[in-house]
Amino acid sequence: MDYKNYNDFNLEKEKCRDCCIGKIYDKVVLGDGCINPIVLVLGEAPGSDEVLQGRPFVGKAGKLLRESLNKFGYNKSNTLISNTIPCRPENNKFPSDNKLVMDCVKKWLYNEIKLTNPKAILLIGATPTKFILGKSGITKIRGNWFDFELDGKIYKCMPSIHPSYVLRKQYMKEGEEIKRNFLQDLENVATIYLKEK
Repeated sequence: MDYKNYNDFNLEKEKCRDCCIGKIYDKVVLGDGCINPIVLVLGEAPGSDEVLQGRPFVGKAGKLLRESLNKFGYNKSNTLISNTIPCRPENNKFPSDNKLVMDCVKKWLYNEIKLTNPKAILLIGATPTKFILGKSGITKIRGNWFDFELDGKIYKCMPSIHPSYVLRKQYMKEGEEIKRNFLQDLENVATIYLKEK
């Protein structure tokens, strides 16, 4: 379906109950930020905090992400934060049914990308990296640029580590390096796309 603008798209997205996830939960979490972003920051799926507040990335991991983004100049005038799927999965577990997820991605995420037309997409964690780029091994490929083609247009994408992984590893020997890599990825995208904005 073609949408005239991002507001019409969001109104339709909020109504969606097409799959088993939407039938379990009555809250669709929409993107948060600029409707014509320079950077689209893409996570996995809403958690319980996100459902309560109606915004992506507002729990502990979200606080780390948002504080880190702000540090490098990402804000509501240049960034949109969204998710691979807009509903919270049952028991907070991402669906194992790849077809179900891909159908949702094609219906909502692809249209969100086309409507908002970001210059770059920051893929936060393994899930958006898998469903946008078809790649795995986030710790090995993070920090590298990849092309994602959608309807003949190329979008520049950089995978990075999920902030929840940074928090889980923070007291371990490798914790400092993991956080440093995470921050470096955010800074690298900002340096290229936000430095003059």
